[in-house]
Amino acid sequence: TDVMKMMEYLPGVQLGSEASTGIVVRGGSPEQNLILLDGVPIYNSNHAFGLFSVFNSDAIKNLTLIKGGFPARYGGRLSSLIDVRTKDGDLNKTIANGSLGLATAKIAVEGPFKKGKSSYFISGRTSYIKWYVQQFIPEMERFYFTDLNLKFNFRLSMKDRLYLSAYA
Repeated sequence: TDVMKMMEYLPGVQLGSEASTGIVVRGGSPEQNLILLDGVPIYNSNHAFGLFSVFNSDAIKNLTLIKGGFPARYGGRLSSLIDVRTKDGDLNKTIANGSLGLATAKIAVEGPFKKGKSSYFISGRTSYIKWYVQQFIPEMERFYFTDLNLKFNFRLSMKDRLYLSAYA
């Protein structure tokens, strides 16, 4: 479910090194990729020394990978553009889901503020892998992380929308 690790199965893409979410596209380096989350650059795309990416799979609406010939507005990088868009939230009904895994727990809630006009999406993820690691290395705190994705969607007219997106 890790989108950064999933991309290594695409042609021309491979992982940069062991235990890293950095990817190498067509012989470049991980620093030559432009990674965007709702249009905002992400400079460090991993947690816990590269074991997890910063992208919560429950929050992703779509992902676009452009490996060459990307538009000039995305200039400054040589290898690729990775554009991740988060979910807008359901305009008609409230939906909640969650999951509990061996290393992380996730929850997501979406629904309307005003039915058919505005919506919200809230997603959180936390890790508890540090409890496993601290059994062997007691001073290790870097394996703990918590992510929060928020998005508010307001339909101003049939053609115009206003989005407010946050990541912590």
